[in-house]
Amino acid sequence: MYQRSETFFKGYDNTKLFLQKWIASNAKGTILFTHGQAEHSDCYQRFIDGLDNQKWNFIGWDLRGHGRSDGIRGYAKDFNEYVFDFKIFIDLCLNFSEVKDKPVVLLAHSMGGLIQTCSLLENLTPNISAQVLSSPLFGVSVEVPAWKDAGAGIINAFLPKITMSNEINASQLTHDPEIIREYEQDTYRHNRISSGVYLGFKREFPKVLTRASEITLPTLLHVSDNDPVISSPSALKFFEELGSSQKTLKIIEDGKHELYNDTARKEVYKTVIDFLQTFLAN
Repeated sequence: MYQRSETFFKGYDNTKLFLQKWIASNAKGTILFTHGQAEHSDCYQRFIDGLDNQKWNFIGWDLRGHGRSDGIRGYAKDFNEYVFDFKIFIDLCLNFSEVKDKPVVLLAHSMGGLIQTCSLLENLTPNISAQVLSSPLFGVSVEVPAWKDAGAGIINAFLPKITMSNEINASQLTHDPEIIREYEQDTYRHNRISSGVYLGFKREFPKVLTRASEITLPTLLHVSDNDPVISSPSALKFFEELGSSQKTLKIIEDGKHELYNDTARKEVYKTVIDFLQTFLAN
């Protein structure tokens, strides 16, 4: 059984951010995970249960403006605010007694994958064994209205705290009708995004694709062959350019965006378990 606990920590500008742990008494390593845009860390309970081997601790957090963290829903002044907070989260976790002296794996989904990648490109992060990227946001496939795309800069200049719809609906996230209903009833989920975050996406997408070779961390990337939210071709291009000599790719045919909560999730869980096994302490 996991011992679950909750706490808060301060982001780069003292914003109150939520953190929770799932600690196993016989764990041999720790997974530090970062959720995607508009969701929150509780959404990974199914994934944690699905791995069900008690060999890993799990520690997750809620981004500013998400879940139980403070902030306007979906708002950040700039995408980099998430990256600054991520660095604090990782540094904090690496000093936890449950984490020290054992393998640590970073895991991130969608926008969390972009946050994690940007941080790895800018920050030397010691004591990390590997990373897992779930449907990483390195480009979008969801259609953004032309007026919204063209007007993002104006909105950010004059009304930066205005948030708009992210153009995503629950049916794009999973095939499972029960989980769709779960999402629709989840009061912590939202569909908002700020212009500062959206403009940050457009700024960071080219950077991660052109600098992917700088990342040498062992990596598992799993993605749908035709993700309805993020650009599958961009994720595959990133993987191709990735500088790691140890990298694994898993493509799920006809998968939706949230593969940990989709109907093929057991197949995805097995891929993650097999990859993680390499990094377990003896």
